[in-house]
Amino acid sequence: MFSIAAISAKLMQVSQGFTWILPELVILAWILVCLCAEIIQPKHAGPFWRYLITQIGLILAILLAFQRIQAQVSGFVSFHLFWVNAGSNAINALLLVIGCLVIGVNQTQKKAFSFEEQIGFLSILAGCLLTSLSMHFLSIFLSIELMSMGTYILIGLRKDAVGARASLPYLLFGMGTSAILLYGFSLLYGMTGSMQIMSATFSRGIATADPTLAMVALGMVAAGILFKMSWAPFHPWSPDVLESLPASWMAWISTAPKIAIAWLGIKFIHFIPFQSTVMISLLAILTLLVGNFGAIRQQHSKRLFAYSSIAHGGFLAMAWLFPSDQALDALLFYGFVYSLSTILVFYLVDETASEDQVTNDMGRWPSYAANNPRKAFLLFLGCIALIGFPPAGTFLAKVMYFSQLWEKYQNDQQAEVLLLFLVALAMTAVSLVYYLRIPFHMYLKKTPDFEKKQAKNQGQNEWAYWVLALVIIATLVAPSYFLSIWKG
Repeated sequence: MFSIAAISAKLMQVSQGFTWILPELVILAWILVCLCAEIIQPKHAGPFWRYLITQIGLILAILLAFQRIQAQVSGFVSFHLFWVNAGSNAINALLLVIGCLVIGVNQTQKKAFSFEEQIGFLSILAGCLLTSLSMHFLSIFLSIELMSMGTYILIGLRKDAVGARASLPYLLFGMGTSAILLYGFSLLYGMTGSMQIMSATFSRGIATADPTLAMVALGMVAAGILFKMSWAPFHPWSPDVLESLPASWMAWISTAPKIAIAWLGIKFIHFIPFQSTVMISLLAILTLLVGNFGAIRQQHSKRLFAYSSIAHGGFLAMAWLFPSDQALDALLFYGFVYSLSTILVFYLVDETASEDQVTNDMGRWPSYAANNPRKAFLLFLGCIALIGFPPAGTFLAKVMYFSQLWEKYQNDQQAEVLLLFLVALAMTAVSLVYYLRIPFHMYLKKTPDFEKKQAKNQGQNEWAYWVLALVIIATLVAPSYFLSIWKG
């Protein structure tokens, strides 16, 4: 029988280090706060009430996250389920800022914000934050599932045939890959006797296990993780899901989960005693090819950018090949500028794109620049940023990735890394074709009946778009400043 003292000691162990994860605990608690606020909110409060409650929680968590960075907090939490360190602190601060930007832009554009959207958004955010801290099979699995639950909520909000077509396959594939991930973890536990990734027992167990069985187990874990990043061949759900969503959740699902999983992969890879460069390089090449050539074939604007997000997910996870310090810098900078560019482009495209995904909506863009010159310029800048050209900071982010890849090849002389380097360069050139398709229609094609097809101006607050655009340009002018924000 357990005595009161023994139970108290166990509870102390469970709560060990909770003061180090206050930003994450705030977001988890805020899900309950939002639930209670929904019950007591004024009868005709509308979305403003939900925006206010959500932003209070986000700002509080951001302040705590940057305070944690300044204090250089590090250590293990709750039986080593979570590992607080400089890298996870920086990634979580970035995720919180991206979340705050998505909610802020959504409010300035006067978008609806239902209770289901609020809970789905916070669930994804909480899952992402905990995923970046996780170093134990149990915490990794539960964090990823919390992230997935929020995604299920957001993609299930659309009740028509398009929403059903997008949400049902994602739900089924998501459940399947979760089961595969869990089975992979159980195999690794059986081989190593440890669920703690950082333990010497874990690395030694994999190194001494049967190589075929170890590769099968690691492959199952990879399948569950890569599904969340929409890496090929686990990508088919992504275009249907993203194009069925409004701009806010399209941008959110395209950025936050991929950054969190990319950071989890950086940590995981460095504790596996196997050479994984070949497999990562081949999967990255496949993802870049599928994302870019898939986008080239699209004639629907939102579906085009949905495919392009697959390619960017491939770029983000190429950091798995870099040394941990360089990988963190590359992921922080690329993730920040890519997220800003994605939010800017997705919102502008969503204002004009057709709701019918099977329709060629390129005919909506001719004369757009004549009727909305400022928004056309912003959209053009956003497309340039997603390509990775000046004056956007993504130019430096891609240069950072390419230089790290080239250094990796020079050090290891592996043909797969060189092939990935060449394919990534070639796919950047290929992206010119589809990213500039919309600007081509906006500026160089005109239709006399354009006024009948689209209102001249939707009346949204353009200043939010201009702020995003200026920050995107500023990251090229002062990259070290923006990188130092996340690292203290």
